[in-house]
Amino acid sequence: MPPALPPVVCIVGRSGSGKTTVLEGLVRIFRGWGFRVGTMKHDPHGEMQWDQPGKDTWRHREAGAELVLGITPRWLWSSRRLDRPLTLSELLKEFEGIDLVLAEGFKAEAAPKIEVIRQETGPDPLEGLQERWAVVSDLPVDLGVPCFRFEEVEALAAFLAQRLGLQWAR
Repeated sequence: MPPALPPVVCIVGRSGSGKTTVLEGLVRIFRGWGFRVGTMKHDPHGEMQWDQPGKDTWRHREAGAELVLGITPRWLWSSRRLDRPLTLSELLKEFEGIDLVLAEGFKAEAAPKIEVIRQETGPDPLEGLQERWAVVSDLPVDLGVPCFRFEEVEALAAFLAQRLGLQWAR
């Protein structure tokens, strides 16, 4: 019997909205609760700077992710050439032994999503977003799902753990 795939939550939003900051906070909190966390960074344009100080994948690792994957249409970092873009479910097979995967991007995939909305990058939510579980924002947003402020990442983590059925001792 193949091992169960870990649950995945996608952090989505406009460029500069704070997706990486929210993801970093969630990684630190879940790690502090004893979970093994993996992350993915999706770059549909293929412009990613892999594991450079201050860049997203480096920040994921520095926050404590056990495994960090970067994915572009042509590359899966660590250096595996692709003949086609991989789906989220194909990528999850890389995370055997991980308790939770937090993915930055993948807004079109069928997976739970946390949308990050910041006033300065545009207060309107993403159009057509499916499976929006919550919002993180610096302004009040009513989309029929819980809305957390940027300083409420621990409450967001508790919400996600409860919604995903993750058990931890606090």
